[in-house]
Amino acid sequence: MGYLTYGTDAANMLFHVVNERHRRHRAMVFTTNKPLKAWGSVLHDEDLAHAILDRVLERGRVLRLDGPSIRTRHLALLSRSRRIPIRTTR
Repeated sequence: MGYLTYGTDAANMLFHVVNERHRRHRAMVFTTNKPLKAWGSVLHDEDLAHAILDRVLERGRVLRLDGPSIRTRHLALLSRSRRIPIRTTR
């Protein structure tokens, strides 16, 4: 949530999906690069964002992950491996 902005139709559809899953006690997982306070601007509707978050957070948990991205971990490994000469046998 928050990587792209959504039109009002997409935000309304998201509310219907979240509401139905909440009503049926179904699991939901959201990943976002935005703080929860910013969801209103992402969805272009503060009230709609609050309604969605109300349903999600009533039974949900927020896990905040800080630190370097796991997707860029290979860059650190690559830079370290370039410092160590690699010998091959022929």
